[in-house]
Amino acid sequence: MGHGRLWPAHPHPLPDELLSSWIVRVAQANAIKLQTLSWQLFGNGKSPWNRDIDRSAPPWLLRVLCEHTGCNYWNVFHTSLAIYRGWLYPRRRTCGQLHWVLPVKVEGMRRTAFSQQYCPACLAEDAVPYFRKQWRLALFTYCPKHRIELYDECPGCHAPVAVYRGDFGRELKDALPMHVCSSCETDLGSAVHRPVAFPTEELRLFFDQILQSVMCSRESIGRFNLGFFVVLHQLCRVICSKPNHRLLLRHLMEKLGQADEPLLPTKRVGIEDLRRDVRHQVLTCVLWLLEDLEARMKEAWLAKAVRYNLMMKDFDYAPKWYKAVTDRFSNWRIRA
Repeated sequence: MGHGRLWPAHPHPLPDELLSSWIVRVAQANAIKLQTLSWQLFGNGKSPWNRDIDRSAPPWLLRVLCEHTGCNYWNVFHTSLAIYRGWLYPRRRTCGQLHWVLPVKVEGMRRTAFSQQYCPACLAEDAVPYFRKQWRLALFTYCPKHRIELYDECPGCHAPVAVYRGDFGRELKDALPMHVCSSCETDLGSAVHRPVAFPTEELRLFFDQILQSVMCSRESIGRFNLGFFVVLHQLCRVICSKPNHRLLLRHLMEKLGQADEPLLPTKRVGIEDLRRDVRHQVLTCVLWLLEDLEARMKEAWLAKAVRYNLMMKDFDYAPKWYKAVTDRFSNWRIRA
């Protein structure tokens, strides 16, 4: 497999396919080990598998892949999570947490964070199983198509999913496909389907609308634009913040008739750091709040479940409509 020409096999990205998933398929189609392919293209010092290649793939890497696969540059660019800039998050960040993107944490070549989700029904029905961009987003806690919970671990050994480790320590003829756990060889597509639960049917429809908007092109996003998602993220941050002492979460859980309060970590975390189950509960609470923000926020404020300063704390991109609502709660004397 030399430079400057098309490789023998050059599969193109599938709908909503994630960059790392596509690169693995390219290596498999050309019967070459993934690490060998990476060394040939990028050199040992630039291996993409000890970082989050889906979040921060450099243009030179995308151009090299286009050269050898015959793909259009922008088609390859759209396999990266950079397409959500200006939509789910306001600007690019090369380090630190990125809004709504599940963080990749590595020790050597091993993943330590549960950042790769998947729908077992999607993998099972794929003619060629592959991983979607939507499964790297904290917004997605269930599959809108199959109405089942996503998994964020192997159901067999509970290890984080690492799609690139199928041929690590194995001969090429013994390499595992992406949808098989590299640790215990469990078929991820065979995981039990767990129906997703919502407190109300209206909330399910609202959640569905949001996820469907993310799955469509950004030209047709409508109300679910950057302003909506930064507010959603801010309210999730308030719920998860230590200064709030879980008061807002308890208030919203009570309003929704939910008895089992999700166990939030004691340290400071973002919505992206939560495991799928807890994240789903937090998101449903915040989305219920957003269904009628002014009235329900006022009720929470009067119940002393949230303070005005937390609503606006470190919120640099607050849209005008959110400020108009929260400014009404700036006078603490009127709720005494």
